[in-house]
Amino acid sequence: MEWISPLSTLLGAGIGIGATLLADRIRWRRESGERETATRRQLYAEYTAALSRVRTALHESAQPGGGPAPGSEAHAREVRDGFLAPGAYEIRHQLAIIAPPDVVEAARSAFIALRTTRDRVIEGVTADSEAYAELEAGNDTAVAELRRVMRRDLRVD
Repeated sequence: MEWISPLSTLLGAGIGIGATLLADRIRWRRESGERETATRRQLYAEYTAALSRVRTALHESAQPGGGPAPGSEAHAREVRDGFLAPGAYEIRHQLAIIAPPDVVEAARSAFIALRTTRDRVIEGVTADSEAYAELEAGNDTAVAELRRVMRRDLRVD
């Protein structure tokens, strides 16, 4: 009967160590998930802000009489530079690595909508035209969908 006391002590120590390890693992997993969510939230905010800056640059380039003549090489360069400056391309590549597929696809769709606007502005579409209004409506739809899937991913809905 001398072995019951050490055995129960050993069993108690094993249970205590196991419970501590389990609690630490659960805490690590929760904190890791929170860090990943915070990283995605930051990247989503940066991407939507970059898209907004691109959209503003395109709108400014599409203003009639506000710069180089629409259709000219100088105008095309100005539009392309304004499109590239906010860094949306780079952020989109980061999204492709860490975001879920539905967010990546919505980010791509929003980017393509803006790229289509860029191409049309280079062709000479101006901000006061009906064609530009249609492009803006497409941009609104694509960005709204992007925000919807981002919010769902972040469980903000």
